[in-house]
Amino acid sequence: MSNLRPVERLPRGRMRFAGVGVELAATVGGACLVGYWIDRRFGTGPWGLVACAVVGVVGGLYNMIRPALRETARTAERERDQRRRRPDDKADG
Repeated sequence: MSNLRPVERLPRGRMRFAGVGVELAATVGGACLVGYWIDRRFGTGPWGLVACAVVGVVGGLYNMIRPALRETARTAERERDQRRRRPDDKADG
């Protein structure tokens, strides 16, 4: 007999963040490739790569932080709704 337990599923909101690191790396990598192409095409030295890398990092972080803030707000709203539904335990004491 095996002692295997069923796999626990991640909550739906957290599952969205499973690929955030890959998305950040892909954004930075894609922007660096564009910067490298600009440098090769126009002979601008490292400046195209540097500028596109900065834009890639900022864009990737923005894409990472925006859904995290949205999920945080949803979680806080759910918790407020649950507190409103529960009777106040301090009223008796």
